[in-house]
Amino acid sequence: MLFFVLAACAQEKQSTDKFFDFQGFIDEQISQLSQHGRALEKTSNVKNIQSDSAYVPSLDGWAAELELFRQLENINKPTLKSKYHVEDAMKDTKSNLKIRQYTSATAPIRSIKFYYQGSFTQLKKIEATVQEDNMLYANGRVLTMEFEEEDRKPLLHYYTMTGFQKMILRDTVNFSLQGQIDL
Repeated sequence: MLFFVLAACAQEKQSTDKFFDFQGFIDEQISQLSQHGRALEKTSNVKNIQSDSAYVPSLDGWAAELELFRQLENINKPTLKSKYHVEDAMKDTKSNLKIRQYTSATAPIRSIKFYYQGSFTQLKKIEATVQEDNMLYANGRVLTMEFEEEDRKPLLHYYTMTGFQKMILRDTVNFSLQGQIDL
């Protein structure tokens, strides 16, 4: 009986070990942005057609805006975790920041870089590259989130999504989206 209890505890611990809690982090960003009534200026470009908007999103609006970033939680799937090579405290050649990087040649999320100053809790930027290919389509995206410190925590102030989608027998569609948050 003791063996089963210990095995269950070990399995539970294993399932909660994460590289980074994207779900919790995105939920916290949504909550903070919504509570403070932050305004969003958004620019999107699909097939060279540009669209601009500015508004104050509700809680659900922020959730919809940041939904795509939730897919980054996939690096924590037990079947994918072993596919990532981890490097930490690398110096960024373009700034005074350090980088923690997760890379994989085979997982859909090819890389995630966390840029931080001093300690990892002083997060300044997250940059991820996502690549998916199969017989029907190929798509690639680069997702970026940039943060300013507020109340000793990172708060989102800018994000981008750029990429392409290529479906069989169709032209490639390029897209980009930028969001600037009024802090």
